[in-house]
Amino acid sequence: MRSRAVIYARCSTEEECQKDALIKQVAEARECVEKQGWVLVDSYVESRSGTSTRGRTEYNRLYDDLLRDKFDIVVIKSQDRLMRNTKDWYLFVDRLTVSQKQLYMYIERKFYSTDDGLLTGIKAILAEEYSRELSKKINNAHYNRQKKGGSVMLPSNTYGFCKGPDKSVEIVEEEAKVIRRVFMLYTAGYGCRTIAGILAQEGVTRPTGKEFLAEDMRRMIRNPMYKGTVVMRRVHYDFDSKQTIKMPKEKQFIHENRVQAIVSEELWQRANDRMDEKRTVGIGGKKIGKNEGKSSLSGKLRCGICGAPYYRITRRKGKTKEITKLWSCREYLTHGRICPGRENSKNSGCDNIHLDEKTLYGLLKDIYIDAGQFDSQKIIKKSTKMLEDIFVEKDTWQEIERQKKKQEQIRRQMDALLDKLLDEIIPDVIYQMKQKELEQELQKNAGRIHDLEQKKVKGQEAKQRIAKIEKFLQEKKGIEKAAALEFLDQLETVFVYPDHLKFVFYTENNMPYIQDGSKELDKEENNIRVDIGNRFDYFGRKREEREKIVERMKENPHITAKQLAEELGISLSGINYKIRELKKEGRICFRGKGRNGIWEVL
Repeated sequence: MRSRAVIYARCSTEEECQKDALIKQVAEARECVEKQGWVLVDSYVESRSGTSTRGRTEYNRLYDDLLRDKFDIVVIKSQDRLMRNTKDWYLFVDRLTVSQKQLYMYIERKFYSTDDGLLTGIKAILAEEYSRELSKKINNAHYNRQKKGGSVMLPSNTYGFCKGPDKSVEIVEEEAKVIRRVFMLYTAGYGCRTIAGILAQEGVTRPTGKEFLAEDMRRMIRNPMYKGTVVMRRVHYDFDSKQTIKMPKEKQFIHENRVQAIVSEELWQRANDRMDEKRTVGIGGKKIGKNEGKSSLSGKLRCGICGAPYYRITRRKGKTKEITKLWSCREYLTHGRICPGRENSKNSGCDNIHLDEKTLYGLLKDIYIDAGQFDSQKIIKKSTKMLEDIFVEKDTWQEIERQKKKQEQIRRQMDALLDKLLDEIIPDVIYQMKQKELEQELQKNAGRIHDLEQKKVKGQEAKQRIAKIEKFLQEKKGIEKAAALEFLDQLETVFVYPDHLKFVFYTENNMPYIQDGSKELDKEENNIRVDIGNRFDYFGRKREEREKIVERMKENPHITAKQLAEELGISLSGINYKIRELKKEGRICFRGKGRNGIWEVL
C-alpha cells in the first residue's frame, strides 16, 4: 500500500520579493512526492511569512490534522518552513511523534528522527534568533526614521493629503477646503452631527461616495496633521509577544511643521479646546453626552411630519441638574425649528414635539395593560427564556456548529484558490492577496468560536444570575417596564405627530384589542392611533394648567392660591407664578382686599 503524503509550503522573509517563489516551492514538493512514489492527499500552502504559528491558518490546519488518520508523511522544504520559534517546533515534533507520522525535508533528502532532536532543536533556536535579530533591525530602522522625522506614512483613508511622485505629502485642495470649513463651523458653535448634516445637504461626501458621519468630524478635528504636525511611533511591533503595542505619548515622536498645514495652529487649538470642554465630567463622574448603550426605542421612532428618525438626547433640569432623556426629530437636532423663508426647502428643520422617555414608557405600559394583554407570568417566563438563550450553553451549541460549518466553507474556498494557483489560472500576487483575506476571515471565525465556547463555560454562573432576575421580577420590581418592552417587541414603527402617535405592528395578530375611544384601530394597515393631547407638549401643558386655573376661578371666585395648588397638584410658588402671568396677559384680576376679595375673569 502506498504511503499518503501532504505538502506544506510557505514563503520565507527573503523569498517574499521573489516572483512566483511560492509556486516553485509547491512544484518542488509535489515533484518530491511523485518521485518517492507516495500519494498526495492534501496541500497546505501559506502565503505569508511568520516567526510563529499565530495567524497562519494553513499551518494550524496541518497541526490539527496530525491527530487525524488523514496522511502518513508531511513533506517540507526545510525546517524553517514550518516556523522559526523553538517552542512551536517542539510542540509540532511532539504531536508528530505521538500521532506516529513522519516528517520529510526534501532539501536534505531525509526523514526527521528522534535522534535528531538535539540538532533540530539547535536549528530552531538559531532560526528564532535570526528572526529576532531581523525584527530588531527592522524596528531600529523604523525607530531612526521616526525619530528623525523621515518619510511620512499615509494611511489609505487619509482625507486632505496624498503622496506626490517624489513620495512627499501633498495637499488635496478640494478636500482641504472641506476640512477648513469643518474647523470654522465647529469653532463657531456647531456640533459634529450638525456639521455632517450640513455637508450632506450640500452634497459633500467622502472619497468613497458615502456621507460624512459625526465620528468623521471628531477624528478630523483631533488630527494634528491638519495643523502640519506629524505624530510617529504611535504603535510598535513586539517580536516576543507577537503583538502590536500602542505606545504611550511620552515615547512617541512629534514633528511640528513636518507637512504643509491645512488649518492654522490657532484654529486647530480653538476647535480642540472646545471639544475638550464638551467632555467635562458631570455628576457622578460620568461624561456628559456619553452614550450609555442602545435603547429599546432605537430605530422604532419616526417623525410623522418629515419622516426623519428620532434620536435620544440628555438634558439637565434647572438647579437640581436632574438628567432627563428626550427623543427628538433628527431634523430638529440638525437644523433646529423651521425658519421663515425656508419652509419648502429640504432639511429645513422640524417643529415636531419631543418625547420624554420616562413618560413614553409609561404610555406604552398603560396601553398594553389597558388592552388586557398584560400577563405578568408570561412576561417573566419570556424574559427568563430570553436570558437563557443568551447565556445558557445548550443554545450556544447551535451557533458553534454554524460557525464551524462556515469555517469549513472558507477552507474549501482556500483549497479552490490553491488549485487555481497551481493550475496557473491566477498569478502568485492575486493568490497571496485573496489568501490573506480568507485567512483573516478564518481568524475572525476562530475567535467567534472561542468566545462562544467561553460563554458555554460560564453557563452555570449564568443560571444563578437568571434565577435572581426571575425572583426580582416575581416581586413586581420592574415588571411594568418589562410590559412596555414587551409591547415594543410587537411594534415595527411608532410615527410621532404633535397630538397623537401611530403604532404600526409587524402583523395584525400582534395588535391589542382596544375599546378606549382615544385609540383608533386600522386593521388593514396594522396600526393604532393614540391621542396624546398635551402629554408631551410642554408649552401646551402649561397653557392647559392656566386654563384650569381660569375655569376654577369662574366656578369659585373666592378660591385661594393654596386651594388651587392642592386641587391641581402644583406647588404654591408655581400657582402664584401662573396667576402673575395671567394677570399680565389681562385674563384675570382681583377685586377687593384679603379674604373679602374675589377673582374676576376678564
